[in-house]
Amino acid sequence: MKLAVFDEARVGLIVDHSVVDITDWVPDWSPRWPYAWMLPFIAQFDAKRAQWEDLAANGPRQPLDKVHLRAPVPMPSKIIAAPVNYVLHQQEMGGAKGVYAGTQVKTIEDYGLFLKPSSSIAGPDETITLPFAERRTDHEAEVGVIIGRQVRNITEDEAEQAIFGFTGLLDLSVRGPEDRPYRKGFDGFCPIGPWIVTKDEMPDINHMTFRLWVNGALRQEGCTQDMIYSIRRLISLASYQTTLFPGDIIASGTPQGVGEVKPGDEMHLQVDGIGDLIVRVSKMTATPPKNMGDWFNKFTVARTVTA
Repeated sequence: MKLAVFDEARVGLIVDHSVVDITDWVPDWSPRWPYAWMLPFIAQFDAKRAQWEDLAANGPRQPLDKVHLRAPVPMPSKIIAAPVNYVLHQQEMGGAKGVYAGTQVKTIEDYGLFLKPSSSIAGPDETITLPFAERRTDHEAEVGVIIGRQVRNITEDEAEQAIFGFTGLLDLSVRGPEDRPYRKGFDGFCPIGPWIVTKDEMPDINHMTFRLWVNGALRQEGCTQDMIYSIRRLISLASYQTTLFPGDIIASGTPQGVGEVKPGDEMHLQVDGIGDLIVRVSKMTATPPKNMGDWFNKFTVARTVTA
């Protein structure tokens, strides 16, 4: 099944090219922050699958092109991300023409995982504002894994039981020497969507293919079979560090083809079996506080920094 959030935080099931509004059946639903209702709703979703299937078949529909899709998990408790989880991405970053040319770029084996704030979430068709005019910001196309139940310290063999579903995900990254949670944690730096596809509709999580276009030009194309740490291993590793809760998101890591995005660009992510996520970059960049502007802009990608 496909679960979406649309318009004023309403909840729907995607059926063909339409949306079935199931908001009235979401306990404690509210159109206002913190959208906490979405997390227990995900946890209870499978237990009420027969109800959702009946609504999907018989409920009133409206055309998909008449609604505004939002981020399908508006406020997860956390986003856990995988740094340098593809060998070819490692090679391009440290290669002769890479951002960190001449540097031995480490991988997830060395770095472990990192966190992005929930406030970095953005949804389909949103506009993202780059934080710095003088610093490079890159796109990173990924698959987002949505956790479906509370788990702690589980094995790789148990990991798939924790998955609720999947969505498209972009991990935007300012290049520089700061830690990843800072460079990758700005508002809008984690677009997800267009909806969640439940695990049962994705039969082979080790062979999920995806691609990213910027302004119509293909930049990235990858497959989860090429990950250094598989999806199952990422879940197991994350669950050892921290308790995973329903609605938590694990970002898979990005393949080769990472490149810069600039004001006015359009990014189009397509994940096979899921759908298309399009976000745009504002033509204007943000303005940092006057007393911090020089500090923010002093770093350049020429310095020895991490990917």
